[in-house]
Amino acid sequence: MATEMDRRAMRTDQWRARLGHAFGGLRADYVDGHLDVSADCLDGKISSVRLGRATAFHVSGSPQVVRRTQRSIITAEDDPFKISILRAGRAVVRQGDVEVVLKPGQLALYDTGRPYDLRLEGAWSCAVMTLPRHALGLPKASLTRAMSHPWETHHAPGSVLAYLLVSSLTAQRDVDADVTAAAAHLGEASLELLASIVSEGSTIGSDDTLRARVGAYVRAHLTDLDLSHNSVAAAHTMSPRSLHRLFHDEPQSVMEMARSLRLEAIRTALADPLQRGRSTMAIANRLGYADAAHFNRAFRARFGTTPGAYRRSALGQ
Repeated sequence: MATEMDRRAMRTDQWRARLGHAFGGLRADYVDGHLDVSADCLDGKISSVRLGRATAFHVSGSPQVVRRTQRSIITAEDDPFKISILRAGRAVVRQGDVEVVLKPGQLALYDTGRPYDLRLEGAWSCAVMTLPRHALGLPKASLTRAMSHPWETHHAPGSVLAYLLVSSLTAQRDVDADVTAAAAHLGEASLELLASIVSEGSTIGSDDTLRARVGAYVRAHLTDLDLSHNSVAAAHTMSPRSLHRLFHDEPQSVMEMARSLRLEAIRTALADPLQRGRSTMAIANRLGYADAAHFNRAFRARFGTTPGAYRRSALGQ
């Protein structure tokens, strides 16, 4: 017969398994190595909803520290960026030599491709969103700076982002929903809001601000078939060489960013039930891919599957 200690250990193991499955091997441990006096074990709740390229979660639980280790990074299928909006309790994010303390109503952005600790205190709850690494199309320096401090969500656009995440989770609590057209559009709106929040934090007149403007221009012109390095440079009254220098130390060049964003947009469209009647190549053509063989190679290299296989899976066919 199971003892109370056995039941507590089982609840802890079950929570660790749910958390690790939801967040790519994230590990829950006791705060400072000891069980908090306000809890009898490690425990929590998770609900989630797919929002196109992003996924939103509501997470709550007992006091604990969750850790992303180098081992879990290596074994995980993906390493997206993550935002957490604290709704109750207190949280401390530590990544590298940066520590961000969160109070209710504040947001933190961090990189799941690097080890981090997230200390969660009191009766805590968070709205969390994971997003593809290049979805924001923002400069590396802007993202690094954005991860160095908390962001308020008491005023726009942060308040709108918080409302979208919380309302999407409230509508489909405890449901791992399939992608729907409305959810995909909600996800894109959330990504645009987050990009706006981070962009506004850039120093006016800096190269980071110019890179952020270029990224926003590219996102707005993905369906422009004449989009090119030269056209982007001309739109910002600079020479192609100057634009190249501006992005020289970034993870992606301007056109690599455009290709990545176009493939993400195509993947979102392929999973949209309202676009079921459009052929895969009609969707790809609109976003700059004229050759089917080239498109199929690019999609498979980016997502590890063919466009057709992904669409059948996303639409439940």
